[in-house]
Amino acid sequence: MLGPAGRPLTARLQALLDDPARAPSAALGLLAVADPADLDRTRLAKAALHSAETRADPKGACDALLALGAAALTLEQHDRLAALATGDRRLVVSGSDHAMIREDEQLRAALASVRWTTGFLGSRSALARPSAS
Repeated sequence: MLGPAGRPLTARLQALLDDPARAPSAALGLLAVADPADLDRTRLAKAALHSAETRADPKGACDALLALGAAALTLEQHDRLAALATGDRRLVVSGSDHAMIREDEQLRAALASVRWTTGFLGSRSALARPSAS
């Protein structure tokens, strides 16, 4: 990790948040190098979520959202994450039929994992996490 030595990269990484294909990597980079006091974690979550929604880098978005944690997401963002994980729309749009289905299922599982791992217990449009019995 670069840590504080990488802080000169902060402005460039911030600019990459506007590119859905690069936003997840930029968010992870900012988590590694930016001054935590100056970091807008909700903005990072917004950029990563947009990347997943536009199918630009859904796997990278999962990594970024997991690294950000539940506190970075607004209730509306939690709802959007739930819609991605449980919706009917295909997240993977290229490849053979079997490969697309397998990758789509893996991605939905990863998105669901982000929801549960970040401590998300439910929202207006999502089911609550099942309790352990």
